[in-house]
Amino acid sequence: MSFRAAAILSLILLASTCTAIDFQSVENVLVAENQTTTNELWAQGRTVTFSGLAEDDCFLLADSVNQTTSTNPATVRLPGTFRSDLWAAGESVDMTGVTSNHARLAALKSCTVNGSIGRNLMAFAPTLVLGTNTTVGGDLFLVGQDIIVSGTISGNSRILGTKVTLAGRFNGNLNVTASDITVTPGTRIAGNLVYRMDRDLVLDSRVALGGKMIRQEILEPEAAAPITTASLIVQLALLSGAILVGLVFVSLMPGVVALSVHKLSESVWRCLLFGFVTFALVPMMAFFLLFTLVGIPLSIMLILAYTLLMYVSKIITGLFVGHLLLRRKTPIPPHLLFPVMALGLLILYAASSLPFPFGIVFWFIMTLAGMGALVGAILDRRIPVMVSYPQDPATKPPPLPGNFPPGAV
Repeated sequence: MSFRAAAILSLILLASTCTAIDFQSVENVLVAENQTTTNELWAQGRTVTFSGLAEDDCFLLADSVNQTTSTNPATVRLPGTFRSDLWAAGESVDMTGVTSNHARLAALKSCTVNGSIGRNLMAFAPTLVLGTNTTVGGDLFLVGQDIIVSGTISGNSRILGTKVTLAGRFNGNLNVTASDITVTPGTRIAGNLVYRMDRDLVLDSRVALGGKMIRQEILEPEAAAPITTASLIVQLALLSGAILVGLVFVSLMPGVVALSVHKLSESVWRCLLFGFVTFALVPMMAFFLLFTLVGIPLSIMLILAYTLLMYVSKIITGLFVGHLLLRRKTPIPPHLLFPVMALGLLILYAASSLPFPFGIVFWFIMTLAGMGALVGAILDRRIPVMVSYPQDPATKPPPLPGNFPPGAV
């Protein structure tokens, strides 16, 4: 069974287990107030607005793939009601609705929450604002730069940021790590306040603290292990092997590779989403197949195809990175394929050698992006059989004798 056939078969099996899923991908996704989604919803568009009722999980993504002439940021607006888990990502996320279960939000610019979350809230954004109407029934986990937290948090809270302002009611323990922490008068903390800052935190007399205030030292990053000759040789050997495998893979499947790089250029967010779904669901499917006698061989083939997919995904990401560095607007011609791939993979391997956990996180993100691009290309019907490149006019052969255009002398 070929790599493409195995990958398609695995995705078909996954789709058969997820028949109750609605997929939507348009420029502007809108679920009105009088609409109800009963199945699990996956939606992607330039803007995503959900004002209705969701009975099942929602995965919402706003990106600029379908951008026409709009200059507004890709925004997810959530004034609706969600009775299950909510996942949302975009340049900007605005949540003012009600979520009965968990909510996980991510934004490239800003994330604003002024609604009700029944259980845990996890949010990532450079600017994070939890308004006064925010209620979180479970735990809170925030990561950002400028963070403002108001409202009521029933569980424990953990906040990582550069500048953090606390102005709400925290019914559990509060753990804050930031360069600048401000606790406004009227803030109520039922449990302990554990903070990490380069100076002491002084609380106003109007701040109610039920537990203890504990300052912990900011952990200094461990010094990176020195680069030895042996480790350098190992890294160069792995890099050389990846380049050789990449050249073979591109020679065997040029159409899939070209379309995969194109999909990464269209939307890294969408490729990351597809990669995450594949990364999570394929091992689960292979595990369940092990319990059936007929499914054992298929499970083994599925695991092999999954392993191969993870390895060659870095080839796609390496080509994409090299393509970005060269700032090319046309497909990579054959004579530049080797240097572009070598440059991109060199950057990936160098970035993966960063101190823990940055190297591992970077490698994981790049793997998901390449995997998602490959899955999208394999399922796409536009895969070209041959990849054509624009011909240099200087290399065109001269016209044959007698073949002159009309009017030529």
